[in-house]
Formats: sequence, C-alpha cells, structure tokens
Amino acid sequence: MLSCCAASVQAQATEKSVESGSVWTLDKSVHLNDLTIGSGAQILPPSGYSVTLTVNGVETGIQTGAYHGDIDLTLSQANVVKFSDTLIHNFRQALYLDRTGVVASESVLPAAGHYSLSDGVLSDAAITSIGENFNGIYVADGDYTLRNVRLDFTGNGGNDFAGFGAGIMSTGKNTRLIVDGAQVKTHGAVRTTVVAAGGSNLVVKNSHIQALSGTLPEDYVSNVTLGEMKDAPWMLGINGNVRATNLLGGGTTATYIQSDISSEGWGVLSIDQGQDTKLTAIDSKVTITGKSGYGTYSIGNATNSFYGSEINVADYAAIVTGGHVIYGASSKETVSRLNSDLKLGLTPDEIAALAVSETHVKSRRFGVMLWGDSSVDVSTVKIMDGTVFDTAEAIFLDKGLTASIDVDGSKGAQLHSGNGIIMQLMDTDNPGVVPDPKSGLMLNKGVFHAPTAPPVKLTDFDLTAVHNSDVIARFTAISLQGDFYNAIRTSSVDAGVGYMGVPGHNVAVPSGQNLVLKFDNSTITGVITASTAKHPKDTISSEDYKFLGEVTNTPSAPVNNGVIVTLKHSTWTVTGLSYLTSLTLATDSAITAQNGAKLTMIVNGTPTPIKPGLYEGTIVLQPQK
Repeated sequence: MLSCCAASVQAQATEKSVESGSVWTLDKSVHLNDLTIGSGAQILPPSGYSVTLTVNGVETGIQTGAYHGDIDLTLSQANVVKFSDTLIHNFRQALYLDRTGVVASESVLPAAGHYSLSDGVLSDAAITSIGENFNGIYVADGDYTLRNVRLDFTGNGGNDFAGFGAGIMSTGKNTRLIVDGAQVKTHGAVRTTVVAAGGSNLVVKNSHIQALSGTLPEDYVSNVTLGEMKDAPWMLGINGNVRATNLLGGGTTATYIQSDISSEGWGVLSIDQGQDTKLTAIDSKVTITGKSGYGTYSIGNATNSFYGSEINVADYAAIVTGGHVIYGASSKETVSRLNSDLKLGLTPDEIAALAVSETHVKSRRFGVMLWGDSSVDVSTVKIMDGTVFDTAEAIFLDKGLTASIDVDGSKGAQLHSGNGIIMQLMDTDNPGVVPDPKSGLMLNKGVFHAPTAPPVKLTDFDLTAVHNSDVIARFTAISLQGDFYNAIRTSSVDAGVGYMGVPGHNVAVPSGQNLVLKFDNSTITGVITASTAKHPKDTISSEDYKFLGEVTNTPSAPVNNGVIVTLKHSTWTVTGLSYLTSLTLATDSAITAQNGAKLTMIVNGTPTPIKPGLYEGTIVLQPQK
C-alpha cells in the first residue's frame, strides 16, 4: 500500500496545522494548500520511508513556520547509502532512475518539474531545493542522457564523500550518464554539484556547473575524518567548504566536454575514496572563483587529464598524491581516442565540431603540488603540445613525494613562473591532526614547527645515484627561465596522526631524496642547486595556512638532497651559486654564465675546467663578474 501511495499524491487540497510539540506520522503522501508547523512539531514518515516537503515545486526543509500554495508532503522509499558503520544516509532525490526508468516510489516527483523521458533521454527537469541533504537526479543503473536539466540548490549537503546532497549523481558499474546542456548551481557547504561513483561513467558536455560556498553549522569543528569533513584541510594550504565534482569508488570515470565548471573554494574537480579513476576535461573551463582552492586533486592511481582547457585557480592547478595528471591539446586524434577509450558516445559530427585548443593554466600561487606518502606508486605529471603554465610561484612544488615529471616543448609548451622558480623540493610541512578521544574525529588543530636542529647526514644514501624514491624530471625541446631547488633534508614523523598518509611535522628524522634533472635540446637560464629552505614563520597554525609551501631558499652544500643534472643538446646559463652532486655534460652541450661573466666549477674541492664528461661528488658552480 505504501509503495503505491508514495508514488503519487493521494489526498485532496486542504489545510493542516501541526501543533507545537506534536508528532504527525504520515501513512500516505499528502497535498495541501496551507500548512502550519508549530515549534518543536515533527512530521515523520513510516519505517523505511522518507518524507519531503515541497512548496510550489521547491524542495523545502521541514521547519517551524506557515506555508501557503501548492504544498506536497511526499513519501518515498528510503534510498539507503552506507558510507561506513556509523554513517548511513537515507537519500531523498527528486528523480531516481534505474534500468526501468524513473522509479516513482523512490522519487519526489513534485520537486522534479515538468520533465519527459523517452528512449533513454530525460529532458527539461527543473529542480530547486532550499533544504539540506536533498539530491536532484540519482542514476543507479542504466544508460541515460539528461538534456537541458536545470538544478538550483541552496543549503548544505551532508557528506560529499558519499554524494549525500549532490545535484546530479551516477553510481554503479552498469551506469553511463550523459549530461548535455545542463545548468547546475549549488550554494552550500559540501553541496556538490556533480558526483560520479561506484564505477559509473559520467559524461558532462555543453554544461555550466557552479558550486558556491555555504555557511557551516555553528557546532561544526573542522576535521579531516572521511565522511565528517565539511571544509578543506588547511594543511593543503587552502580553505573553502565545497567541491564542484567528486569521483568516488574504483574505476569511476568522469569527462567534461565544452563545459564550464567552477567552485568558489576548496576544489573544482576532486577524487576521494577511489582507485584507478579517470577524470578528463576537453575544451572546458575549470575555475576557482574565490580566494582559495585547487583545480583538480589526483589520488589513488587516478589519471586526471586536461586537453584544450582553461584552468584558472587561486592556489594549485593540481594536487597530486599517488596519481597522474596530463596537460595537452584537444587534437582530433586525441579526442577520437578518448571517445573510444572512455566510451563518451560522441558522434563524428560532434568530434568534428570541437575546436582544437591548447591548455592554458593560470594560478595565483603554484602550478602542481606533489605531496603524500612516497611508498605509493610513483606520481606523474606530463605537460605537452602547446600547454602554457602561468603561475605566480613555483611551477612544481614537491613536498617529498616520489615523482616523474615530463615536459615536452617540441610543440610549443611553455612554463612561466612569476617568482622565477620552476621546481621546489622541500620537506613536508604538513602540521598533522589532533585526535579527539571524545568525538573520535581527527581535528584540524595541528601546528607546524620548523626543525631547529641542523639535518643529520645519512651515511648510506648516495647523493650521486638515481633511486626509486627520487624526483625525476625530463625537459625536452623547451626554453626555461627559472630556478630549481632541492631543499629535502629530513622527513617528519608525527607523535600522533598525520593526514592522507603524510605524517605531521613534529619530529624530524634524516631522509634522502635526490632531484634528477634531464635536459634534452633545451636551454635553461637560472640556478639549479641543493638548498636550505625557510618558511616565513617557524610556527604555522591554521590562521596562517597560506604560509604552507612558502619558503625562501639559500643555496647550500647537499646533505641528503642530491642534485643530478644531465645536459644533452642543451645549454645551461648559470645565474647564481649552484650545488650539484652529479653532472653529465654531453659533447653538444654547454654551461655558461650571463653577460660575459666567468663561470667557475669546483669538484670535490678542486677547480675543474668545464668540458664534456661526467662529474660526481660535491660540485660547485659560481658565476664571477
């Protein structure tokens, strides 16, 4: 009986007053013209159901007050999503779709607008929500296209690691969801616009996706416990409380084509609680509209790719920990390959109509930050075609993560750093978190303390050799102006708990990591050196989150931070004191100083002519006026 009643409105137009402190338990969906809810009154569904209030088609939280107009109290079967043993969510959604079509018993149809569904295409749904934790369109199984849908959500979500409160969500290995010509806007903390989960394949094209920050509950305490976290972890050097997109689960795929995706803070295209995901943007715009946030986060062996896209962010184009990022052009060959590999469903006419564009990255701070647990697979960054990076600070900021970086400038790729740093390696400055024994949460109350003791040299770490744990960067056919610093001296062990596999920086222990630079057919003007890095403050707490990653460098003799340079068909113009541990100079390469200055090289304390060959040990290059 209830499943029938939940699918449609049963009662005639009337009015209802729920007295203060009383409980009204529904046994069927109800339509009203007037509804008054007294202080402390409750409207409850029967077991196994949820109840949703819509006023004139707008989903509205059930709260004290008087409501007039087209009022529906809709019973829908609970869509139970278990995130953990302690976080079990009863999703409510305007439209629930599986392979049979719209499942009316699990949908809140009065909130769905005047939609139509034909041959797998759902058109013209218009969903507005001013309540909390309400989902728009939830696709659990099947192959569907959403065309010209409009979603406007105001109010907080519940758990963006589960998609609780998301605008559009796809889930399940048998699900492919194409979103075409959508306008999706959310305005609330963790009120994600689009979520792909459970191995589903999500394709968003010709759409405008916008996430605006909300107001966190007064009793919320900032934490990094998965499922409970509702604001950005400040140890990333960012803030904010909403991500536009989140990919969840193993093998999930999401692709944006000719779309505009933005978030006011935190992040635009994120990945969490997943492995082997693929996130791709083609001819799209990825924007942080506020003062802090990243373009994309790559974790869990994810591959995040950007072809012919514009990325404009406050803090980082990408944060990488155990994942891979690619930047290139949206050539016809590339798009055709992606269409096949990712099962995008683009027709030949659609591929032909796409513009061939280059990727342009603009960041008001850094380009790509690499951080995390170096015991995971090597993280990679690939920059190719005519991609241009314009950043205010370092293009690559690596906080001790094993990484492989490839930059191919043969088709015009360029790297421009406003502060003149191409690559900065440094010790992790993750402040760690503080466990709360009462709530069980991992609180964002850690504090970074700069080490006070000098680094201890490792006797068994070879500064001249390439190790599996090193950072290896290859630059081909490119002209570079900027500096390369390796300031890795120690690793950090937290007496308590770290975050994302990275221990907090409370106890410094010796650790070695070399910077391996391979230049082929390139020119480099700048400093390449081992260094000592220093933050603006020795103690950094959440109020100074922007100081994380911000260091000044002093060229210094290597301790545990070797610098290995190979020059092939390349020229390096040295602009300042540089310490290396290995130098390979091919016969067709050269090392010079600027403006006719004299350049000296000292190897293991002995002045040495600069000529082709292999040099190892302590190598000092110094321009002399």
